[in-house]
Amino acid sequence: MAPSFSEEAQQCFGALLHASGLGLAFLDRELRFRFVSTALMTLSGLPGSAYEGRSTGEVWPGLTKELMPLLQRALAGEQVVGARVSGHPGFATNTHVRHFRVSVLPATSGGLRSGVGLMMEDETERVERELALRESEERLRGLVTVSCDGYFLHDAGLVLEVSRSLANLFGSPPEEMVGQPLSRWVAPESRDAVQRAVTRQVESPYEMTGLRADGKRLFLEVLGRPVEFCGRTVRMTAVWDISARKAAEEAAARADAFREQLLGVVGHDLRTPLYAIQLSTGALQRGGGLNETQARQVTHVATATRRMERMIHELLDFTRARLAGGIPVRCAPMEFDKLLERVVEEFQASHPTRLIVSKVEGDMRGTWDEARLGQLLDNLVGNALQHSPADTPVEVKAVGVPDGITLTVRNEGPPVPLEERATLFEPFKRGKRASGDGLGLGLYIARQIVVALGGRISVESGVGLGTRFIVWLPRHAPGA
Repeated sequence: MAPSFSEEAQQCFGALLHASGLGLAFLDRELRFRFVSTALMTLSGLPGSAYEGRSTGEVWPGLTKELMPLLQRALAGEQVVGARVSGHPGFATNTHVRHFRVSVLPATSGGLRSGVGLMMEDETERVERELALRESEERLRGLVTVSCDGYFLHDAGLVLEVSRSLANLFGSPPEEMVGQPLSRWVAPESRDAVQRAVTRQVESPYEMTGLRADGKRLFLEVLGRPVEFCGRTVRMTAVWDISARKAAEEAAARADAFREQLLGVVGHDLRTPLYAIQLSTGALQRGGGLNETQARQVTHVATATRRMERMIHELLDFTRARLAGGIPVRCAPMEFDKLLERVVEEFQASHPTRLIVSKVEGDMRGTWDEARLGQLLDNLVGNALQHSPADTPVEVKAVGVPDGITLTVRNEGPPVPLEERATLFEPFKRGKRASGDGLGLGLYIARQIVVALGGRISVESGVGLGTRFIVWLPRHAPGA
């Protein structure tokens, strides 16, 4: 396009014609193009013939809405420098949006306004980088927000920015926290520790006590990292509210203390006077000189004392299982058949009118806790005797296989009702046919012993089958 502009316009544009990356144009008083530089043609992607004598609305319909007010201001004599314009430079509105920095200067000829000079620089790439960076920052803030309970930025202890979630946690609007010293939101007992962490720029998590706007305390865990903010390096600190965890830890500590107290009372304070009663009744029985009524009463006391001792043992085991994470076992090499023979003989002696049949097959050697296995047999055999008619036998059978042993204890009592089987091994669960002897902990403790030894226990019951408890134990208990 041949230039067609005044000498004054030539002087205005002369210094800029050779500037790299700058698009230049001159528009007359009707704001129609009279000159367009090659650089501007390149920026717009339109040939020179598309401009001559045409208005910006005809050439750049997608930019006119933002550009026209700037041109009119310059035509009125105002210098517009560094304005930003965005849009579609061509007729197609589905093309990529471009961003320009625009300066518009008024031009005069003979003292009269002759038009305007236009300078455009395409900064689409820079603007898109800024937008991408801003979006990345927003995503980062969103990520921080969802990965913790809130965050804040501070510079040498002065709060610069606060997430809304953290402001809500402290019960204060974000704008009231910004500009305040960090110490205002820290409880007095934590201020020295926080000051040391800020000074040393500690980058590992640490705990502190926060102070809400209403004076309530918060147990917090914080983690700081250096970040860039407004051209300088500051600290971003992520915050987690651990008040619930602290409350749970305190509750666990109280439970531990209660467990120790309970074990102490049950294990020592109750067994000591009980032991004295056992010694006294034993001495009376051995000493003789009692009439029939007195002897019967002493026997009742001795029987009741043994029942109380068994209940104490059950309570201790129950407490360990529920509060200490299971019944402790101490395993050593042993022969299961010898233990079984001894337990059956003891029950036969105490139940002379009952028939207890014991069978052993295979290898009975293994590594188990002999005392706990004796307790297991006591519970299962005692349960079978208790829940079966006096004229029926109780069968105890142990079968050794390469990887362990299977123990079954069977009685011919009435079947266990289906609704009771699901809770048969739960603590304090006693069937409808249970006697008043015991706390309902025997089968629960039996299962805990089996689990502690790495085995499993189940029950089968039905008409014609009776009730059979089946225990499988690995030949070597875990950790043995």
